[in-house]
Amino acid sequence: MHVAILRCEKLPRFVTWEIPDINVFFEDDRLLIDEFRKKGIEASHVVWSDPSINWNEYDVALIRSTWDYIDRCEEFLNVLAGIESSSCQLYNSYDVVKWNSDKHYLPDLEKAGIPIVPTFLADRTDIHAIRDIFLLNNWHTIVTKPIIGGGGAGVTKISTSDLVSRYHALASEDPDHTFIIQPLIESVMAEGEWSYFIIDGNISHVLLKKPAPGDYRAHAIYGGSMERKDPTDSDRNQVKTMLELIPFLHVYARLDLVRFEEQLVIMELELIEPMFYFDYHPHAAAELVHTVIRRFEK
Repeated sequence: MHVAILRCEKLPRFVTWEIPDINVFFEDDRLLIDEFRKKGIEASHVVWSDPSINWNEYDVALIRSTWDYIDRCEEFLNVLAGIESSSCQLYNSYDVVKWNSDKHYLPDLEKAGIPIVPTFLADRTDIHAIRDIFLLNNWHTIVTKPIIGGGGAGVTKISTSDLVSRYHALASEDPDHTFIIQPLIESVMAEGEWSYFIIDGNISHVLLKKPAPGDYRAHAIYGGSMERKDPTDSDRNQVKTMLELIPFLHVYARLDLVRFEEQLVIMELELIEPMFYFDYHPHAAAELVHTVIRRFEK
């Protein structure tokens, strides 16, 4: 068995600051490679966009640190389609990745009965109507996000009263620009954002991320903090119900959740390349390796 751990060619375009050692970002991958080797399985880093790769030479391609896909999503999907047409097994699958590659998946989750942060697609609904809905619900602050993105890149916070002018400014800069509109969830600042890590349909570990004082983005690159937490039984049961309703089978997932109107709701569902932070739960790397091997043999 030969496993390709798919990684990026370079960091995403939004990373404009100096990184002294980019290898620190691939520690999760190295732990996975070590776990595969403990099982006597050859595993190695492979840059997903390398045109010289013959995917038939690999048994499994595991998508991991492919973060630059957000800058070249169509190319990324084409490569994954090529992997699936080869003898190599892809995890997560092409269909899962394609569905999850832009935030149009959020309304799909809502239709499936999964609670999400109230989400509006700027390319589908009249912008004045969206503003009126926000005013009616007393949502005074809006967060806009690119339809394809990650790491908080391109996320902006504006007043509801500025929504129309903001939309027209973006439309003028790029007529094809698409973004989603959500209310700012106050519990992110007060409680934090919950990340549930899922392997083979089961909750592996849970982290609580908190933004830096005065910020609203629970990302380490913006000064946020993170700690491992044990969720309450009520929260855990809510997440289990969500997992049963997700419309695609998956080997791994991360659910980023916030509390809204006294229940957990999905802010993001990450099925492509979520960081697992194995250092917070070392057994998770072995869990993922075991799942991949079992799926392959099955």
